[in-house]
Amino acid sequence: MTYLRLLTANDARRDSYRRVRRETLNFETCGGERHSPHELTLSPIGQLIHLPVRIARKVVVSFHRKEEEMVNENNAESFPKNEGASTRGRSEFERTESYSPSGPIRAKIFTRSGDVVVRSVPGNKLEITLGTSSANFAHLLDEASIIFDEKRNEVEIHTQNGDRGTRPHGPTLKMKRSWFDFGGADLDVYVVLPPDSALDVATVSGDTTINGSMGNVSVSSVSGDVVAPDSCDALEVRTASGDVRTGHVRDNFSCRSASGDVACLGSAAKTEIVSASGDVIVTAEQPGQLVVKAVSGDVHVQVARGLAVDVNGKTVSGDMGTDIDLSGSGDPRDDEELISIKISTVSGDIRIEKAS
Repeated sequence: MTYLRLLTANDARRDSYRRVRRETLNFETCGGERHSPHELTLSPIGQLIHLPVRIARKVVVSFHRKEEEMVNENNAESFPKNEGASTRGRSEFERTESYSPSGPIRAKIFTRSGDVVVRSVPGNKLEITLGTSSANFAHLLDEASIIFDEKRNEVEIHTQNGDRGTRPHGPTLKMKRSWFDFGGADLDVYVVLPPDSALDVATVSGDTTINGSMGNVSVSSVSGDVVAPDSCDALEVRTASGDVRTGHVRDNFSCRSASGDVACLGSAAKTEIVSASGDVIVTAEQPGQLVVKAVSGDVHVQVARGLAVDVNGKTVSGDMGTDIDLSGSGDPRDDEELISIKISTVSGDIRIEKAS
């Protein structure tokens, strides 16, 4: 039996709290809210301050990538799969390192504007390929650092010299050396590793794509998109303007985004999403806790059938609605599992419905 606690915004302005809870949806219209320091950094004013920097970064990175394509428009990408020592591919613009770990590894990847593609495959295989499409940047292949610690089953990859900062929950990048240094040319990183490996990625403007089953994953990005369509144990994403799209996360999913859209197609047992202006779409497939805090983005939650629902929603000026049956008596049956959903937004719309 499904049950729901919601308050409608219009009724809350006219009627008492008790009457609203008794007669209609339990969505609660709120006035000024207290926000954590982190939420304040994601405010529209904060985005406005950083907007010129983000635009300039995208322009510079786009210019470099177009330059690479013009210099080598006839060079096809090829990334060899041979085992052994350090090798070059079928062109001089690739570098491949292959190793044989004893099992799942921990991979740490530091890059600026290069894309990162990680794929897990059955077996104990670790292969790293660095690539560039332009001879102008081929020297970066030799300057890049790849260090594999066989005893710890850990690999660390740096595409640029000097990008060696770390933080407690994953890698990060040192700040640009000058006002107009937004990353410039960089190498793309392709990694094949064993299933259930752990992954830390830090990038400025490069996109991150993760395929296959993974363990704990942490991605830090400024403007790059993050795509992880397959399953992982835990996922933490921090981004300013990049979009985030995930598959099923088993245990914990934490995402903080300023203006990028967030789409989680399989919420974790504990999910927390903080967004300023991006839209949030979540599919709740398992019991647990789902918390969404947004400023101006819309929030859309689809709940898998068979789950009892307990919702607490707050908004200032956004519209709210649901198609979930509200005829429940209040408590889930013994054979039902409960998902608790808490949503707060200022001007975004909130929609909660049963998944088809």
